[in-house]
Amino acid sequence: MRDKLSKLGKGPLDKYARFVSHHALVVLAIFFIFTIFTGYQASLMETAGTSQADLLPEDIEVINTFELIADQFAGSFVTSTIAVETEPRYAKSDEIRDVRDPEVLRYVDLLAERAKLVYGVVGAESAADVIRGVNGGRIPVSLRSVKSLLEHNEVAEQRISNYISDDYSLTVVRLNLLEDIDVEEVVEELREVINIKKPQGVSVEISGDPVIEVTMMELAEETMGMTSFVSFALIILILIIIFASIKYGLIPLLTIVFGLIWAIGTLVLAGFEITPQTSGVMAMIMGIGIDFGIQVTKRFRFELRTQKREDAMVDTLKNVFYPMTITTLAAVTGFLCLGLGKLPAMADMGTMMATGVVFCAIAALTVVPAVLVLLERKKDKRLG
Repeated sequence: MRDKLSKLGKGPLDKYARFVSHHALVVLAIFFIFTIFTGYQASLMETAGTSQADLLPEDIEVINTFELIADQFAGSFVTSTIAVETEPRYAKSDEIRDVRDPEVLRYVDLLAERAKLVYGVVGAESAADVIRGVNGGRIPVSLRSVKSLLEHNEVAEQRISNYISDDYSLTVVRLNLLEDIDVEEVVEELREVINIKKPQGVSVEISGDPVIEVTMMELAEETMGMTSFVSFALIILILIIIFASIKYGLIPLLTIVFGLIWAIGTLVLAGFEITPQTSGVMAMIMGIGIDFGIQVTKRFRFELRTQKREDAMVDTLKNVFYPMTITTLAAVTGFLCLGLGKLPAMADMGTMMATGVVFCAIAALTVVPAVLVLLERKKDKRLG
């Protein structure tokens, strides 16, 4: 039995453990360079929007039909709507209360014309088009004239119901957009369009597929930042309480800090994008990855009670390596199995989590041991 342990102690794991223990600065220098490279790549990460088609696999019939129709009828499946609503602030005032008012009709007509100038907008229609169509291309000068015009033209009154609500408090400008567009750029320009001066007593908002997609992207970035910050702060607090030490409470955090930087940088290089569906992955990686740093730190403190720092770290790595490796393999296998289904978002989430866990394990077996060894110099002198 002793011979077997002796052979195991002289194997690759023992050599690796001794290298990390005796050449901590070299290990840190190597991974510092790697961190700079992956950190730059991580800084290029952007949150991408997803359409309904992106949530389904490419090889199913409904997507093939969707793409076939979209190729033949460009722009007919991406829509946006500018909503103009009466919003009087005072009961007795001259503010507009009926969107059939010529001032509102001229306003929505101007919105439509401005929207047509936005690249990607292939059509814009409003109630003003209906009124002009039955009035010689002009918008009447008074609300009474508009009402009279509609009362004597049933077709126009029926058509205008597509743009004006039954209580005449809301009217819309319907926009048709190309499917293959930069949604962020288009939505930004449309938001500028609705910023033009509006009649007193009305409000204007924009909605539709592109706006919802951009809003989801913005919320995903906000959610990702908030959850990551809160998770990180709570982990710091818990670790300091557990270890009763600020130093030993902070060192395990290197596992998730470096692990996340390396993982995100690698994923960016591989062409992955953060989507609203995968925006919470980083918080989950933190929750799993921090355990690796805790294991190494706790074991090192245990070994340090009877050994000098290098020997303590050698025994630490030899004792935690196999359990951590098994845990990592089990987690990676489970996450990658998410790709066995047909939903791309689930497969991407599994890949991202598996990558994050792997890099957190690597950080726990490289950076964390090197830092622990370097921070124990004073203790060695006392032992000597």
